[in-house]
Amino acid sequence: MSNTKGASQQQQQQQQQQITKSGFNNGDKLRLKRFVPRYVKSGKRSNTVEYDQVANRRGMVVRRGEYFYLDLEFDEVFDDYDLLSFRVSVDDYGFEAYQKSWHLKEEPTRFSDHESYHCPIQMRSVIVYPGSNKVTVVFYTAKNCITAKYWITQMYATRSLEITFNYDMKFPISVVYNPFCPDDAVYLESGAECREYVLESTGRVYFGSSRSIGSKSWNFGQFDDPVLDCAYYLLAKSGLPFDSWGDPVSVARSLSALVNSNDDNGVLVGNWSGDYAGGVAPTEWRGSLAIIAKYYESKTPVKFGQCWVFSGLMTSLARALGIPARSVTNFDSAHDTNCNLIVDSFFNDTFAPIAELNSDSIWNFHVWNDLWMKRPDLGGDFDGWQAVDATPQERSDSIFRTGPCPVKAIKQGKLDVDFDTPFIYAEVNACIKHWQKNADGTNKELYSDPTKVGRSISTKAVGSEDRLDITDQYKFPEGSREEDAAFRAAKNSKKVQIKVERNDDNKRRRNLQLNIATEEYLVIGGDIKVTLELTNGARTDKKILFGIAANLKQYNGKVIRQLAFEKGEVTVKGSSTSPVELAIQSADYTNSAGCEEVGIEIVAVGIDGNDKVVKQTIVHLFNPELDIEIVGEVCQNKAFHFKCTFVNPVPFALSDARFSIEGPGLRGKSMDKSVGQVKPGDKASCSITLTPVRCGERNFIVSFISKELKGVQKAYPIYVEPDPTAVLEDEIIEVRQQVVY
Repeated sequence: MSNTKGASQQQQQQQQQQITKSGFNNGDKLRLKRFVPRYVKSGKRSNTVEYDQVANRRGMVVRRGEYFYLDLEFDEVFDDYDLLSFRVSVDDYGFEAYQKSWHLKEEPTRFSDHESYHCPIQMRSVIVYPGSNKVTVVFYTAKNCITAKYWITQMYATRSLEITFNYDMKFPISVVYNPFCPDDAVYLESGAECREYVLESTGRVYFGSSRSIGSKSWNFGQFDDPVLDCAYYLLAKSGLPFDSWGDPVSVARSLSALVNSNDDNGVLVGNWSGDYAGGVAPTEWRGSLAIIAKYYESKTPVKFGQCWVFSGLMTSLARALGIPARSVTNFDSAHDTNCNLIVDSFFNDTFAPIAELNSDSIWNFHVWNDLWMKRPDLGGDFDGWQAVDATPQERSDSIFRTGPCPVKAIKQGKLDVDFDTPFIYAEVNACIKHWQKNADGTNKELYSDPTKVGRSISTKAVGSEDRLDITDQYKFPEGSREEDAAFRAAKNSKKVQIKVERNDDNKRRRNLQLNIATEEYLVIGGDIKVTLELTNGARTDKKILFGIAANLKQYNGKVIRQLAFEKGEVTVKGSSTSPVELAIQSADYTNSAGCEEVGIEIVAVGIDGNDKVVKQTIVHLFNPELDIEIVGEVCQNKAFHFKCTFVNPVPFALSDARFSIEGPGLRGKSMDKSVGQVKPGDKASCSITLTPVRCGERNFIVSFISKELKGVQKAYPIYVEPDPTAVLEDEIIEVRQQVVY
């Protein structure tokens, strides 16, 4: 039986009689013996039991609008008229501007939207157990309070309104956003989406090309230390005013700048040069945790990353803070450097691409994030998914960052809506203009294609490993009236300058047709055959000029080198098709493909008099697969074994080879096993022992890494049986006491 401080007078009298019978004397000193944080009860209320701070009994993680509980035990019976109060401070992470503290008194406080100077943590009630020396203090966080790490540094117990006993406590409470609460700015109505976008610690990132889409597993590790602490540290480092830490819009914009290192020594250094000396190649990372742990320990940027790594980091930090987040991949993604919604592509007079003139670029794929939140700064019309990009591409308000930008605004072409809508709109909607550069310096338009950019926009499906196509969330169907209206709205924006027509040559009726035929899925190590099919739709024979180039290309549009080029003239009979073959040997590309995300770009030009056609496609080069076998029973706190096998597919030896495993419970560290040199065609194998510390569904990522070939990986989902001897108990903490007069 228990009651609160709000109990009726009759109840209080009954309690007083019981306490008096127990021999209590108001003049006695009241000393705190210990306190017991109710980790399990509090964590279940907030859906935070997975956080390391909670699991390892080092602090509470509480969602906004939720309760948490501390049990206190005194050396005397606690009187209903004894008073408790606490000192609560903000963890400033070494930044003096965030040094704040409050004296929290024992009386329920009703929050309002304007009580910004009140303590974000309040005492809801004190539950007194009649005749007992134990009480339960119920704390409460407001639905709109400032998310940060707080410390209960002291407790004051007042008896007879005269003497206060001061107890040093030093107990941390991390307050995070609450997507489960309808009144929170990040509320998600779907429980399944909350589980996927907030609670799921592993996921998938999509890559490749729109023609051949692949995926890689990513360990977000948002519940592992020190991800949450690092998120708070980055907000402090950004200089974001403390009152804005509870605003997900401001938090998302700050994180998009701090995840990259360009302006403020943030987490990760971007590198697309191909030279990764002094760091880790971007394709070698399999998760965020190792990067965040290294950064948080050293407070210096980690080397190196590319777009999917930046996206993985943003997902980890946002989910740790309780903001729903997903990684999003846009295939055939435009990088419009001059805000005209046009990407220009130039060919010389022999129809070979001119790389040095193509300052605008089409990335084979680009990965950013969607974060879910309300946008009260925009009047409420653009709530929902917000595009946020931490990859340093262009400056926004003088800083390398992008977003948050409402996905609804992108779809509707409303480019004057904050933040950075024109840039992201161009990434999914820009028109490609192909030009021929003549010998006299003039340009002749060959072909215009507004449909090529922004294809197969992808994210992981909720509750499964499948790919979810969300293109319709970003844009209307190509050629629809709605798409035309959205483009007209974009064209009228003050933030873009469109000087050429966005015509669609795909719609023109023509006799000449081109088609590029090759395998959809190419694995590194094999020869490649490409066929250009020239179709003459006229009844009479036609002489067709053609040029076809195959370029090895980094995923960000940078041409590594030309692999093959053919040009000529072929006579195609009426109403028929003639093929042109292009062969690429594995030795032509394997030395440059092993440490990068690369594809083979095939560009073809066909001309029949005034009839001109340009076709382009990207075929991604995928890594070969690993073979994995589990040996032994998979049970919490019990060792089992991964048996890993890999066959070298390339025509040269792989040096410094090793297998590596990353996953939950490894604290950001990988389990590695060296296998030395692997000759062409040889098989490398090893066994790695793991002991899982958590039960339930777990996803481990196994990789094969060598000096010449990186990014070979496979995810292995496992159900870890619970250890029946592992009991989740709350911890008793002894305290120090001082008497204050």
